[in-house]
Amino acid sequence: MISRKITVTTAALAALLAQPLAAQTTQCTFTTECFESESCADTSFSMAIEQTEGKTALVSDAETVTASVGGSDTVRVYVGVTDSAFHLMSRAADGTARYSTHLYEGPMVVSYLGNCEGAD
Repeated sequence: MISRKITVTTAALAALLAQPLAAQTTQCTFTTECFESESCADTSFSMAIEQTEGKTALVSDAETVTASVGGSDTVRVYVGVTDSAFHLMSRAADGTARYSTHLYEGPMVVSYLGNCEGAD
């Protein structure tokens, strides 16, 4: 009887481990955009930080960028590289966020200022 309980418990544990991990999403909204040396202007740009199965991505309407994560429990930095740009995002403990895209062609940089809310 003991071996039957162990088998059932082992099977239940294996089934639980086989299920995909739920994605954690942090939603970021940027309200200021700065392009190169021009004056900053109001904008409405949003991006999600999606973490699933040990991978992190910065997801916007324009593209999805796989990112490396650094920082601590209170601050985070996300870095991603694509064929067209270098991406950098920082997020403070209070949710304040900065995102910049350094485009290779030009070269040029676009920076955004905003706030992030949600899971981490």
